[in-house]
Amino acid sequence: MAKMTISLPDDLADYVARRVASGRYDSADAFLAELIVKDQDHRKLDDDELRDILRLAEESGVSDRRIPDILLETKAKLRDYL
Repeated sequence: MAKMTISLPDDLADYVARRVASGRYDSADAFLAELIVKDQDHRKLDDDELRDILRLAEESGVSDRRIPDILLETKAKLRDYL
């Protein structure tokens, strides 16, 4: 097992200490390890979702729309959204 030393701002260190004190984690190490695993899982999901989006885009074929038209449509949708 590798050893690491990290520095945290006081407010984050206090947060970690509160999470450990809650009893859910045996130590700050356990809390941080779980955060890292969750981050890895989240990134994996993002990567998988991106692969799915790219696969769907490839399967949809070539668009007959021009890029300027797509940009105008997207800007209009954003204006409506905001």
